[in-house]
Amino acid sequence: MTSEQSYRTPLYEAHLALGGRMVPFASWEMPVQYSSIKSEHRAVRTEAGLFDVSHMGEFVFRGEQSVDLLQHLTTNDVNSLAVGFCHYSFIL
Repeated sequence: MTSEQSYRTPLYEAHLALGGRMVPFASWEMPVQYSSIKSEHRAVRTEAGLFDVSHMGEFVFRGEQSVDLLQHLTTNDVNSLAVGFCHYSFIL
């Protein structure tokens, strides 16, 4: 990978459609701002804020006790996944 290459998250087009100003961040094109800093601060303090985490780490768990471990560590029900599928979750 050259220093000029970058990646796009699955939400890239949605960020653009919402007026996100995209900037390079650790080899990913990420939105840095949608409107003004003040209006975004006000919105997060009075409504809700979201952060696109799809560019962050990926972990692979293997072994006989991996499902039990993930059921303990994450907020999602790992048993609901079909083989070969994934979901975003937090590791607590």
